[in-house]
Amino acid sequence: MKRLYGEDKRENLLYLLLWIAVFVIGAVVLWLDGLSRPEGALSFADVLRLWGRILPFLVFFLLHNFLAAPLLLRRHEPLAYGLATAVLLAAFVVYMLATRRGPGPEMRPPGPFDPGAPFGAAPPPRGRRGGPMLMNPAALKILLGLMMVGANLGIKALFRSARDAARVKELEAENLQQRLDTLRYQINPHFFMNTLNNIHALVDLDPAKAKESIVELSRMMRHILYDAGSPTIPLSQEIEFLQHYVALMRLRYPEGVDISLSLPESDGGAQVPPLVYASFVENAFKHGVSYAAPSFIRISVAVDGGKVLFKCANSRQEAAAQEGGSGIGLENARRRLDLLYGDRYTLHIDQDAARYELLLVLPAHPETPATA
Repeated sequence: MKRLYGEDKRENLLYLLLWIAVFVIGAVVLWLDGLSRPEGALSFADVLRLWGRILPFLVFFLLHNFLAAPLLLRRHEPLAYGLATAVLLAAFVVYMLATRRGPGPEMRPPGPFDPGAPFGAAPPPRGRRGGPMLMNPAALKILLGLMMVGANLGIKALFRSARDAARVKELEAENLQQRLDTLRYQINPHFFMNTLNNIHALVDLDPAKAKESIVELSRMMRHILYDAGSPTIPLSQEIEFLQHYVALMRLRYPEGVDISLSLPESDGGAQVPPLVYASFVENAFKHGVSYAAPSFIRISVAVDGGKVLFKCANSRQEAAAQEGGSGIGLENARRRLDLLYGDRYTLHIDQDAARYELLLVLPAHPETPATA
């Protein structure tokens, strides 16, 4: 509704400027005409008479614009519009015929600067034999009225088309944001469920580490609640989240698990979707760590050539290899990337029986496709 009001305001402003131009240009033309008259410059009364002749056109336009045109363009009532426009045109024609001015049948057609000529009168055009060509001023005025109707409808159609396009774009953005929010709401409970399970396992084994885990979890929750509401966030915030998550996992798993995290010294102002890396790292820990066999998790983030490169490699346990699934987190991450980037990202997965490696390449400065 706010956008619609703004478009109506701009349309009415355009009409206001056009009519001001008509009145001003008419006065200027009259003034230039008066400079060449023998009696000198025109008086303000001449300007008022000119504006008085333009005024009926303005009234006709306002009635059509605010009373008749909405019946067709907003209410979709063509029959009512046709009837209202016909009534306005009939009243306009009657007024034009009733107030018709011009030289009488015995009057000499005035010259271009004849002081005795009615204002605005000009010598009628000559025909092939030098006689005056008859023109009906009232018919000309009626033709101008019809042209105003067409111009009014054309301008309104243009503004309506712009409003419809803007509304469709806004609805698409809202729909995209709703879909992203739905995916994010699916990811967050799943993520916290696994994290709380990890903390639960530490409560009996190492209460001190469990307390540290709760602190790390609170920092991660702060990121999710306050930083993850936009389509993209600074890479530095996502890196900080990864650091907290990896610190939490190091408390959870024994020293036999090789966990490495390589991060850039500067993010270069890059933007990435919130929690997109968390889904991949979560699956790496979920499917790549075993207490019974050597395990590794290797995570790296780099910014190079306008791209953000994320790599995550993990050992692949037999149960995960047989399962063959990627989990709800990874699947939702794919869908989010499709919605946000379309075909402007690269996600490559290389796996075998013992190793799973993921490479994600995102533009460092993407065009934000939706607004929060």
